[in-house]
Amino acid sequence: MGIIADIVDDFTGNIDPRHDASITSSPYFLGGFLLTYIFIIKILGPKLMQNRQPYNIKNILIGYNFIQILVNAFIVYEAIYVYFSNSNWVCIDTTEKDLLADARKHYYYLKLVDCVETVFFIIRKKYQQASFLHIYHHTGIVMAAFLGFRYDFGDTILVIGGLNSLTHVLMYVYYLMSAIDSRWSKYTTIKKGLTILQIVQLNMILFLLTAAKFIPGCKSVPPYSLFFWILQNVFMINLFVRFYIRSYVNNKKSDSKKN
Repeated sequence: MGIIADIVDDFTGNIDPRHDASITSSPYFLGGFLLTYIFIIKILGPKLMQNRQPYNIKNILIGYNFIQILVNAFIVYEAIYVYFSNSNWVCIDTTEKDLLADARKHYYYLKLVDCVETVFFIIRKKYQQASFLHIYHHTGIVMAAFLGFRYDFGDTILVIGGLNSLTHVLMYVYYLMSAIDSRWSKYTTIKKGLTILQIVQLNMILFLLTAAKFIPGCKSVPPYSLFFWILQNVFMINLFVRFYIRSYVNNKKSDSKKN
């Protein structure tokens, strides 16, 4: 019971008053959003598309990817500004608290918008791309961003959003080029590189969060929320590594055998 009480206190004691009044900071909003997301992509979307031809949304994708590049780049800028206003590169305790709160808000709202990408897959009838990894990644990161938005879980949390957004800038540049010219989507080397980048990013986040734990007196991330971030990152690394092996190692072996 003591551990449960500590976990509850870890959460309720760190509610950020700057965001607590927002409708989007409610756990009920989060639950409703994620349930609606799953319902649309797993049930409603495929049912509506059953007797329809895939939609051509090339121009929408071009505009969407371009906006994503700009917004993610802005969040990277916010993260860098906050990061370098800090005296310790691992145990982060910045004086830019309001800017950090804004960055957490922007990141959370962006992750909500990101879920529309799965809808794009459905209306284009690219159901195989709406994989477990894809869906879990979106739902998991929305939940993580929600926790970072609603609760003041320490300044190290900006590392997650900053590194993730930097990775997404590069990803959306590739997606934009692929939307403009479909030949880009056939470059396996780029896809492989982006997957490696995701794995490296997750390992960097894992290292920084774990390192902060071992710095004496560092309270940059509360203990139980730190456990959540580490567990989430380990699981995501596992999923991406398995995807990499399945897509680029096993497929290469299969192609070699055919030749």
